[in-house]
Amino acid sequence: MKSGSSWLNAVQINPLDFAEIDYLDPALKEGHKVLYDRILNINIRFQDRFSEVQELSQPEPIRLRDIIQLRGTDSNPQSIKIEISSDKDLFFLFNHEATVNGFTQIKALQNLQMPFKDYAQIAIATLNKVEQNYNGYGAIFQVMLDGSARLEINQTTEFRSVHMIYFDFHQVEESFLRQTIVFKYNQQRKEIKYLSQSLNECRMRVTGTFK
Repeated sequence: MKSGSSWLNAVQINPLDFAEIDYLDPALKEGHKVLYDRILNINIRFQDRFSEVQELSQPEPIRLRDIIQLRGTDSNPQSIKIEISSDKDLFFLFNHEATVNGFTQIKALQNLQMPFKDYAQIAIATLNKVEQNYNGYGAIFQVMLDGSARLEINQTTEFRSVHMIYFDFHQVEESFLRQTIVFKYNQQRKEIKYLSQSLNECRMRVTGTFK
């Protein structure tokens, strides 16, 4: 019988299997590439029908992905997209999108100094600060009645909260939402299948019935 480490290595899931699943992700069509994929605890606020803003009682685990569309290399992106979603609510899906031309307005409104090619990395660095130092940095995601939303990143000091950057979002179109829900369903089915096959192979190796 093989040693424990060798047979465990032998039954690891092939990463190409999951690459095949990711290829079907509707967000990654047309040459898009994921640079960042994390779940962060974010304060969520909703505008109700009386235009009052209601904040959820505690931060929610929200998935953020930083996605770029390349024009040759990672250092020369054609477009940048930040996606916000929730594993608790499949209908909770928002995008922030920026292109070279549109970034001019974003820079002017927020007095940003970086060039467009650095925008994705600056966004990632800011989100990393929220993840690594939740007490020092806060993220607030406010959703409006018209489907627009804004993610604000603030630095919290002893005496005040300092605004760092914000990202404007919009709720995705219904057709794209449907594609994403179907993709997530199929993704979970395939992942369960691969994991089941791996566990069965482990069991057979332990009992000596694997050939």
